[in-house]
Amino acid sequence: LSFEDIYSTWYTHNCSITGTPLQQKFLTTSNSGLVCRQLLFSAANGSVHGPSTNAKVQRLIAMCEDFFKYQQGYFSRAFITFFLELLNNFMDSPPFQNFMGGAQSFLPEGSKAFWREGQHLPQVPTCVLRGVMEKHTTPESLEMISNVLTKQSGSALHDSQVHVYDAVGHPVYTKNRNGRVLENCDMGGAVQRCHHWSPLDEEVAFLKTKRDPIQGSFDCAKDRHVYPWIDVNVRFGFIEYASEAKKAGK
Repeated sequence: LSFEDIYSTWYTHNCSITGTPLQQKFLTTSNSGLVCRQLLFSAANGSVHGPSTNAKVQRLIAMCEDFFKYQQGYFSRAFITFFLELLNNFMDSPPFQNFMGGAQSFLPEGSKAFWREGQHLPQVPTCVLRGVMEKHTTPESLEMISNVLTKQSGSALHDSQVHVYDAVGHPVYTKNRNGRVLENCDMGGAVQRCHHWSPLDEEVAFLKTKRDPIQGSFDCAKDRHVYPWIDVNVRFGFIEYASEAKKAGK
């Protein structure tokens, strides 16, 4: 397998054997099958952000309902109808639905649905990369969200989005056969000093502030997120060296 094949398989299919028959064949054949997994800051077990935000949103909806009920006596029916239609159109828009669909994986229900439907190969080892933030390298754009997560959970052992005890290679809160398979495959990984956006640089250039380059918030070695995992699996024979003929495309 080339690095591009491995990365594409991991990113597109989440290292599982679900999907179309063609996708499953790609993962299970001997020539190009999935041979190892690498999870970066995995949020598959959810995050405290999810339940906390869900509770806040419900409280906000109740507060808005009380506020707008009082305002009904001051506005015409036509204006109220226009405002409600505007709100409904916004909530039905594709960007909002995509955002809510992505955020659903942070909730316990979304995590349970993911692990319940997942099917993973039992002979594929799993490596994980977990991170804990440091104040002197935290990007300014992540300060608020990291402080909120620390306050909500009571623990600072996180990368701004997921905690180290959740960012593992197997389900923690869902128990089933597939979960036991993944737990046996999970080789674990040391906790690193980094934040959730540490693999990125140009992709988050529009969020950088003047302070970030000074303290090197995004200047960590990018290859440490991928190549140690490849080296380990090559050393133990899970990733084979490509022959000269295959390198030449023959």
